[in-house]
Amino acid sequence: MPTHRRSRGLSLAVLAALATTATAAGQDAVAKAREQRTRGVALHRGKDYVQAVAAFTEAIRLDPRDALAYYDRAIAWAEIPDVEKALADYGRALEIDPNLAPAYVGRGRIRAARGETAAAIADYTQAVAADPKDPLAYFARAQAEASRRGYDPALADYDRAIHLDPSKALYHLSRGDVRRARGDLAGALDDFTRALRLDPNLVDAYDARGATAFEQGRFLDAVEDFSRAVKIAPGDARARLGRATCLFELHEYDLAAEDYGRALDVDPRLADARYGRGRALAQQGKYDEAAADYDEVLKFAPDHPSARTGRGIVRLLQGRFVAAAADLDAALAKNPDDAVAATHLARLLAASPDSRLRDGVRAKALAERARASTRESEPHALAALAAADAELGRFDAAAAWQAMALNLFTDPADRNKAQARLDLYKQGKPLRDPAP
Repeated sequence: MPTHRRSRGLSLAVLAALATTATAAGQDAVAKAREQRTRGVALHRGKDYVQAVAAFTEAIRLDPRDALAYYDRAIAWAEIPDVEKALADYGRALEIDPNLAPAYVGRGRIRAARGETAAAIADYTQAVAADPKDPLAYFARAQAEASRRGYDPALADYDRAIHLDPSKALYHLSRGDVRRARGDLAGALDDFTRALRLDPNLVDAYDARGATAFEQGRFLDAVEDFSRAVKIAPGDARARLGRATCLFELHEYDLAAEDYGRALDVDPRLADARYGRGRALAQQGKYDEAAADYDEVLKFAPDHPSARTGRGIVRLLQGRFVAAAADLDAALAKNPDDAVAATHLARLLAASPDSRLRDGVRAKALAERARASTRESEPHALAALAAADAELGRFDAAAAWQAMALNLFTDPADRNKAQARLDLYKQGKPLRDPAP
C-alpha cells in the first residue's frame, strides 16, 4: 500500500507538469499564430496575396480556432481571386465566431458580385444584427438593394450608414445616386456636393453631379463638373462622354466631336461615344464620317437604340433614299415608339424625289404616331405630318400643321425653312426633296 500511494503521488506531479507544459506550448502557438497573421496582413497590404495566404494558413495551423485568420485569408483569396476558397474561409470564420460582422459583409460582397443579391442581402442583414453600429454593413446592404431597384430600403440604409459615419464621401455619393434614380434631383445634387466637400478629388461625384445638371438642362454647369473630372482623371471616358454630350446640346459640335474622340481613345468600343461623335459630325455636314461611325457602332452593338436611326438620317441627308428607308424601317421594327425614326421616315415617304418610294398614306400614319408620342411639342414631327398631308393633296391641313411647326421653331434658319414650306402648301404644292 505505501508503494502504491507513492507511485500515485508521482503520477499526479507528472500530470501537473505535463499540463503546465501543454498550456505554455498552447500559448506559444497562439502567439506565433498572431505573428503569422500580422505578417499576412502586411503582405496583403503590399499586394502579395499568394504569400499572404501562406502566412494566414500557417496562422491557422498554429491556432485552428482563430476566426480572424480565416477571415483574413478569405480576403486574400478574393484578391487572387479564388472566390470559392474565399467563401469557404468566410464560412469557417463564421462557424468559429458567428458575431464576426465583417465576415458576413465580405461573403455578401462575393455573393453580390455573382448576382446572388438575395443571399448577399441576407448576409448583410446578419452583419447588421451582429454589429448594429457598423456603418459598412448598412452601406453594403443599401448597395445591394439599390442594384435591384429597392430604392426605399436602400435609402433607409444609406441614411443609417451616414448617421453612423457622416465622414465617408462614398456614402453620400451612393445615396445621391439613389435619390437621382427616384427623381429627387435636388436631393441628389445636395448629396453629390457633400461628397465633394469631403473628397474634392472624387471623380465619380463630379460625373454624377454633371449628369444631374444635364438632366436639369443646366448644360454649362454640367460642362464645368465634367471638366473638373477630366482634369483630375484625364482617362475618365465617362467624363469625356458627358462633357461631349453637353457640348452637343450647346451646339458646339466641333468640340463635342473632339471630346467623343478622346473618350474613344480611352475605350474604342464605347458605343455611346462613337454614336455621339456620329451625331456631331452629321451636324457639321460630315456625312461620310458620321455614317462610318454609325457603321462601327452597329458592328459592335447591333442593338444600340439610336445608331440605326442616326445612320438612316445621315443616308437621307446624303440622298441615299433607299438605304435610308431600310435603316429607318429597321429601327422602327426594333422600337415602334422611336419618334425620331418615324418622323424622318414619314418625311422621306412624303417628299422623296423618287416616286417609287413615296407613300402618302404610310407617311401620314407614321407622322401621326410621332406627333402623338411627342404630344405636338416636336416641330419636326408636325412638319412631317404637314408633308404627308400635302402628298395626299390635303393642302389646308398641311398648311395648318406647318403653321404649328413654324411657331415651335426658334432657330432663324429653321424658321425660314418652315415658312418657305408653309408658302409652298398654301400654293397647293407638295414638298419634294432635291434629287441626289
